[in-house]
Amino acid sequence: MARRLDDGLSQKRARSRAGRPAASGDGALAQSNARRKVERADEPTPDARERIFLAAERLFAERGFDGVSVRDIVQTADVNLAAVSYYFGSKSELLLAVFRSRARELNQERRTLLRDAEARHGGAPPLAEILRALMGPPILWRDPASGKDTASRFISRALAEVTPDLRKILESDVSHLRIFLAALTRVLPQLSPQEVCWALHFTTALPHQCTDTNFRRLKALSDGGCATEDVASVLDRAVRYAAGGIEAFTATAQSGKTAKRAS
Repeated sequence: MARRLDDGLSQKRARSRAGRPAASGDGALAQSNARRKVERADEPTPDARERIFLAAERLFAERGFDGVSVRDIVQTADVNLAAVSYYFGSKSELLLAVFRSRARELNQERRTLLRDAEARHGGAPPLAEILRALMGPPILWRDPASGKDTASRFISRALAEVTPDLRKILESDVSHLRIFLAALTRVLPQLSPQEVCWALHFTTALPHQCTDTNFRRLKALSDGGCATEDVASVLDRAVRYAAGGIEAFTATAQSGKTAKRAS
């Protein structure tokens, strides 16, 4: 009898506890935890920016700026639509961010190669080494083994299909070329400053001929005889060609000075 009474009281107390509302502190904590979980789910993941960057780079390289929508990018990157605005702003600003990043990387590699050449030659490297430092990265990046072939194709496409915002940068930002202008000026004392600028201008155009489209044209022109897959050989040819043109500039300048003295 006593045991039945105790069991009944225990059951009654259990029912009372079950029906009692949770303490206000416990409820607030549970609510706060739930809210944080929802907020974390809505926030961009830590690597979302990198995924957007790489997806945009690849799509812009393949289809061009006008052929890619923001929705294409977010689907490829597996992020929500707001993430592009969150990290980059507009599609145009995303293109500029990718271009600036890859151009910075490319030009840093160029500077390193030039500094190494200067160190090997007491601050005065020969013309061919200056040209190799300038043209090497954009040409050698085309090799899939470099891991930078997508970046190379992106840069080529962006330069071929320039957006208005990118054009503003390209027409005024020449800071990365100043060290090459200085190096060429030292090794080409026979040329006027203007002729050195022309030499650098024409030389920077050569890597732009090393695009998928232009290589296909070259193969068609040569009936398949010109192999473009060996980018090291392509670079060797480009250096020889540019050096020959600059040496012709130099020869013309020297003959002109000789003619003036003779007269």
